[in-house]
Amino acid sequence: MQLNPSASKRSRKGFILLESILAVSILSVIAVSLTVAIDRLGALAMASQREMSMMRNLETLLTWHLRDPNIEPRQEQSAPDSYGVVYESLVEEMQLENEDGQPLQEMLRIQIRAVWQEPTGMQEQLVETYRYARLYRNTQ
Repeated sequence: MQLNPSASKRSRKGFILLESILAVSILSVIAVSLTVAIDRLGALAMASQREMSMMRNLETLLTWHLRDPNIEPRQEQSAPDSYGVVYESLVEEMQLENEDGQPLQEMLRIQIRAVWQEPTGMQEQLVETYRYARLYRNTQ
């Protein structure tokens, strides 16, 4: 007894169609997963670049204020950079004393703050140091 050859061909065609649909579905899931992973990697790389740039700029601004021969109390704010980070500089006089309780004259606090917007809210990074105001002044 022999099976109907045309029925066998139809069931084989149906099985190939089912395999094709299953293969395309699996490939679609893999493609979506890869797309999401690549998107997250791109966002992470952008955040890393922003942080490196921000740290370089904070260091540069702090060094500039530390070496400024005519430093005096002031407050400044920059325009947003290419990453949307705004830099705020604050130089203010401080009242410090030495170990003997004597006041230290012309001591300044230098504070540089970077502020930027994240999806979770405003973020900030702060660097700060102290400086004697006459440190780099020419006394001639």
